[in-house]
Amino acid sequence: MQGITITPKSGLSTVGVGRCRTNPQARRVALRGSFTPSLTTYKEVVYNFAEYQKDYTQIQSNINHIAFKKQIWNNHSEKKIIYYGLTKKQLELNETKLMLQRRFLNLSILYDKQTANMIPLRDLVISANHSPHRYYSEVQNRVNTLTGEAERKGLVPIFMTITLPSEYHPFKLVNKKLIINPKFDGTSPREAVKALTKRFARLRNDRALRNIGKDNRMYFRVNEPHQSGTPHTHILYYVPKESVKRVISAFRRLFPQKGNDIQNNLRNAVAYVMKYINKTLPKSKSDKLSKKDRYLNAWYSHHRVTRFSTSRTLAPLYLYRLLHHRYSLRALTKLRKDGRIRVFSPVDDLNKIAEIFEGEELIYMKNENYTLEKHRGIA
Repeated sequence: MQGITITPKSGLSTVGVGRCRTNPQARRVALRGSFTPSLTTYKEVVYNFAEYQKDYTQIQSNINHIAFKKQIWNNHSEKKIIYYGLTKKQLELNETKLMLQRRFLNLSILYDKQTANMIPLRDLVISANHSPHRYYSEVQNRVNTLTGEAERKGLVPIFMTITLPSEYHPFKLVNKKLIINPKFDGTSPREAVKALTKRFARLRNDRALRNIGKDNRMYFRVNEPHQSGTPHTHILYYVPKESVKRVISAFRRLFPQKGNDIQNNLRNAVAYVMKYINKTLPKSKSDKLSKKDRYLNAWYSHHRVTRFSTSRTLAPLYLYRLLHHRYSLRALTKLRKDGRIRVFSPVDDLNKIAEIFEGEELIYMKNENYTLEKHRGIA
């Protein structure tokens, strides 16, 4: 048998035939040095991975932008776009998806194992697509409650419109016709809404608004599409009277005048904002929608865009929907601000609500007797 020679770098040596003299400690040090990275190296690996992840996300975003730009421009050149950047096929796919969701709601029930009561799931859902009248009533309640809070505090309404620059628009409107915009960078409407949110955050984080206490600034926000399908946002903001000039000055400093607007001379602020809310909820006005309203409804669903939102002035919706039979939205908001409402969740699932207390009184407990089942007897 011939001996195997190991290089001095490994800290091992052999002498003779078939016999290996090894220093165990030297061997461990050699292996650790060869295969196990030091702490500094580990930090570098983590840092580099974060950088690579950031680069990958950016590359993926660029690919998505290019694909969306190519798709919407091809649809335009082939005259497939009908309204709001959507084609007839996209409308049909969206309405088919909603139809399948309605079928699931119609065929699903909550069954009480103790009383044998059956509650159709469709009667419990509050949705702009599946229960528009209930959703509209809830929105109206939120608007009235928040407006009442603002009036009690003596706050003044300011109405704002924020739009996005040219690179977010796939088309330009020329002589009432949409033509391709060469500056378009391929941002989808869903991403454009996020960009609007960031722009609005710049205003909320400005000193003009940050110097106002949280209880003395509140707003409604409505997202709406242009004819091209690019969103813009309308905001009704309530602030103290003495802060109005500073807020208007901050708005004009942060946003160029073209496409952006701010007003503070509204006679009926609630009616003004409800006009825009009504435009985004055509199904709450009529069960039979016009062709344009169908595409408007599809735009929100297809791009998963939120129609209406408010500041965190009021009690959260998840809480109100559980306790609406017991408290008004205003009363629940006051109890929550006073710290009298306590919500408890299971340790293994913090997203679920197990119990709700008002002071020491148990006012809600999750009922474990109900199960979700399919029931073919409900059409």
